[in-house]
Amino acid sequence: MVAPASTLRTITIGARASALSRAQAQLVGKALAAHDPRLAIRYRFTTAAGDRDLDASLPALLREGGFTSELSGALETAHIDLAVHSWKDLPFLEPTRTRIAATLERADPRDLLLVRRDWRTVHELRVLSCSARRATNLRDFLPWALPGGVEQVSFQPVRGDVLRRLRTLLTGNADALVVAKAAIDRLLDAGDDAAARGQVRAALAACRIMVLPLTTNPAAPAQGALAIEVRRDRADLVDALAAINHQATYDRVLEERAQLAATRDEDHPFGVSIVPIDVARAEAMFMRGALQGTPVESAHLRGTGPALPRAAHREQVWTGERAGAAAWRRVSLPTDSETLVSERIGLLVARADALPESRTMPPQQVIWTAGLDTWRKLAARSHWVSGTDESLGETGARAARHLFPQVERWVKLSHTAGYDSPYSTRVATYRLERVAPLEDIRRHTHFYWRSGSQFLEYFRANPRLRDAWHGCGPGNTLAMIRATIGAERVRAHLSAGQFLAAAGG
Repeated sequence: MVAPASTLRTITIGARASALSRAQAQLVGKALAAHDPRLAIRYRFTTAAGDRDLDASLPALLREGGFTSELSGALETAHIDLAVHSWKDLPFLEPTRTRIAATLERADPRDLLLVRRDWRTVHELRVLSCSARRATNLRDFLPWALPGGVEQVSFQPVRGDVLRRLRTLLTGNADALVVAKAAIDRLLDAGDDAAARGQVRAALAACRIMVLPLTTNPAAPAQGALAIEVRRDRADLVDALAAINHQATYDRVLEERAQLAATRDEDHPFGVSIVPIDVARAEAMFMRGALQGTPVESAHLRGTGPALPRAAHREQVWTGERAGAAAWRRVSLPTDSETLVSERIGLLVARADALPESRTMPPQQVIWTAGLDTWRKLAARSHWVSGTDESLGETGARAARHLFPQVERWVKLSHTAGYDSPYSTRVATYRLERVAPLEDIRRHTHFYWRSGSQFLEYFRANPRLRDAWHGCGPGNTLAMIRATIGAERVRAHLSAGQFLAAAGG
């Protein structure tokens, strides 16, 4: 029911004039209107200094608020009530008269690599990007992540809004572009701008898409998050903004920005991302790059619950190294080619062995891997890998499916005892035959499991494992162990080494 005109209260939202900024402002406007139908939302769009001056250096623009200061000024002069920014564009220096009062739930913080389909050489990949972070973290990743290997990756500066950068890629002499996935997602979702949505779809169709993993390429602080800026004296907006604020996103962004705030360098060669991990009911923090000249690389989980009791001594901790691949023989199973080889099918590959080496995939087929090791092996076999779940659970591909509209069905390639995901249909391309006996684990009290099938096999032979303490990755293995013994005696870790440090006596 529409509120009477006499009860309407108008709020003016300001943003940059680009298609992306308009879409982001409208997300905030719709959230406010959904909370309070008595609000009438107006928009004022302006061109920022950073949009007008495409020759200025990006670091200088970021430090000077080249994409945000004019909107902040419009707040101070009361020409607008709220300003909506991409939070990563805000300088680290806190303003005195305005503040960031709220944010919406964060979009996907990952980057996309878009590579023109007419790129043929593996000798060099010329990538459009002004970001020191992207250049630092991708220079050693892309040579092995691209099919067949690339001898040299070079980075060329590019400026302008997202649509301009896409046009530069398609009409210039570069091979690829790195762009925030959140920007592409929001433009594809922009219901009020069919022209922008069409331009993005056309650009994606002309490119091969790679969703870059956070473990190797953490995002810029606050990437994917919106900042809703308001004057500090606007107490009348507090309730409305509190109602739409996503506090978990707000807290994570503040912590990410704190990692770089002391440097006052908005274009540092360093990425940091804090993201929720659904299965583990926790969050992961990834950092990689260089801070003031010092290399930094770390990844850890937090919020997984109280720490498990530590082992009495190191020898009581079992991490399953000797119970791994050497204990098994893989036996290939006959598989209907139509099940695998089709541009209409997206493949989730649990292990490189699950994709038969005899298969030749069509160029449009989407391949997604469970982890980075599988990606590396498939790329070495000249397969284009579009992304990975990074061993964090089968949600990464789900968040990227809208990028691949040609895919009608997702199939997971695994073995006969593999995990059945709700996001795909499992097809067993091999079975495992044990060629070595189970290890004697009776003297151990703490166990790190490398797969759910490994845990289940040992559990069937050793029911006393129900009373032991367990660690594993935060994805499918965790779900399988919890389903078997409950959650109390198992904790997620990103690696066996981190479990060993936490439990190792």
